Amino acid sequence: MEDKNDRISTSLALVIVLWPAGLWLIGFFVAQLARLNGCKIWARGPEECLVLGMDLGEYTYPLWSLGFYLLGVFLWIPIGLILLGVIRFIRRAT
Repeated sequence: MEDKNDRISTSLALVIVLWPAGLWLIGFFVAQLARLNGCKIWARGPEECLVLGMDLGEYTYPLWSLGFYLLGVFLWIPIGLILLGVIRFIRRAT
């Protein structure tokens, strides 16, 4: 019989599996806000990006690689599920 203390909460399981997706979504929303303010985000180099009078081009420049990060998000999901299975196995064994 399974004890309730051996279970992992659903919210913790979602965090383990989907935390990279949350980081990607934050980056995506920042990139979209920058584009709405007229900023250009591309691999050519940092461009001037004025938001509230401050130049944020240097900080938004790494956002051009969000497509590559998305691949990492999709690769993490099976790894996170395996990690979740290992955690559940260890909790049941003890």
